[in-house]
Amino acid sequence: MQVNRLVTIAGIGAIAAIIAFVAFLQVEAARNNEFKRSIDQIAFDTIALTHEYQAEEGKWNSKQYHNSTMIAIIDNYQPRYQQLIDRANTLDTPERYKAAKDYLIKSVEAEKQSNERFRDYLVTGDHGEYERSVNLFSQALQYSASYDAAIKEAG
Repeated sequence: MQVNRLVTIAGIGAIAAIIAFVAFLQVEAARNNEFKRSIDQIAFDTIALTHEYQAEEGKWNSKQYHNSTMIAIIDNYQPRYQQLIDRANTLDTPERYKAAKDYLIKSVEAEKQSNERFRDYLVTGDHGEYERSVNLFSQALQYSASYDAAIKEAG
């Protein structure tokens, strides 16, 4: 009788452990899905902001804007880039997505810095600032490609 009781208790314990493990897997899957949805939205918002900003810079290139107008536009965009960085920094990031998140943040930061250097070029006329701006934008694109690769690798 005692053996049957021990087998029953052990069986119930094993079933409880299996249920707890399955529940843990479901919670982790939900957490991963929520993170992926959130970071994807930040990435899409970043792409949209980049396209929007590039359209403004295109107007400057085609002489539709004076330097002072472009400086004001850059000043208006900088907080929007910072908001994307802040949103990414507040994400509850599963370990497997940490590299992807870091690349996304670095990409947005580099683009923001590129715009700051471009602003400095417009203010000072220092061609070195323009070159720094171009290099930082290139770096932002490299980080963006690394983000894409890391997010795919993480699943």
